[in-house]
Amino acid sequence: MDQQKSQQIAANTNSGSKEWHQSVTQDLRDNLVVKRVAQKTIAELEEKSRRRPTPYSGSLMAKVIKIGHVADGGDDAELINFSLADKSGAILATCTDKSKERKIKEGKTLHIREFIIKNGKVVMSYKTKVMVTTNMDIPVAMIEKAEHLIFPTSPIKKVEELLASPLGTISTVQGQLSKIESTKTVKVNGTDTLIRTISIEENGKKIDVTLWHEMAEEDLKIGQYLSISHCILKEWQLQKTLNTTLYSKIQILTPPLTTTVRGSIDSLSLGEVSMEIALKERSKAKYKDFSVELSLIRTIFPETQHTRNEQLEEYLIEKLPIEVELIAQGSSVQNMRLI
Repeated sequence: MDQQKSQQIAANTNSGSKEWHQSVTQDLRDNLVVKRVAQKTIAELEEKSRRRPTPYSGSLMAKVIKIGHVADGGDDAELINFSLADKSGAILATCTDKSKERKIKEGKTLHIREFIIKNGKVVMSYKTKVMVTTNMDIPVAMIEKAEHLIFPTSPIKKVEELLASPLGTISTVQGQLSKIESTKTVKVNGTDTLIRTISIEENGKKIDVTLWHEMAEEDLKIGQYLSISHCILKEWQLQKTLNTTLYSKIQILTPPLTTTVRGSIDSLSLGEVSMEIALKERSKAKYKDFSVELSLIRTIFPETQHTRNEQLEEYLIEKLPIEVELIAQGSSVQNMRLI
């Protein structure tokens, strides 16, 4: 083969090779690279999460939707909680490798490899490969689902509803503070943690709420009306109770509208300006405590207008039980009459 023919063959070969490379689009290149490892959707990973925790060497492409709590574990460790979404679903994820923090940003689409599926979460460590890739369009429904994984909805539920709800329910409880226990310290994963148990009462139903961390030191007072958000329903000693979470907030509410109650005053305790009464409602077996101004008591019993408090107490005790109808705002009596 002479030199001229050899050059012609080489030129043709190089030309064909160049044309073939030019015909490979960027999408095809990306597809070929991704196919080298098994790529899964979030929906497929959620199915896998129902089994025991196992390392997963496959590939996941998903967008970071919401970053939640970041716990500092020292110079080399940090726990980042965030949610991911693709077109098929949304899932929680955690990462303990501080060096990956700059890549885990809301709105970035990530290509993730070498991770573990555990307890329904994508668990990432220093072994996990994380790279940023082209933007992925996520359906609105999946974005909302991913947001709720980090900041779950917290619907307001009556105490009676909560007592009938399944364990694990996240909700906001509202009612009157009827009991406050002392703050105490418990060990959680070897760390001293503050807790305090209070009781919330609403429409004659009561539930205990355990306040965790800084919330245990809130300045609360018996009789206040509270709204506590993002509480999780648990069970303690066969009783349903609520526990605050990282997202819980306490708000002091304006007392509710007045209610009319009928029953008998069976016992009382006199103070300097007011009197505590134990009222047994006609329709219920339990007692409920109310606070009544002494000026109102003296109006109802005009013969006591000029008596001392000690004499007033003796006078009222002799009349027990006293049948009354009262109008109350929470536990505070606004008006009362004898029946």
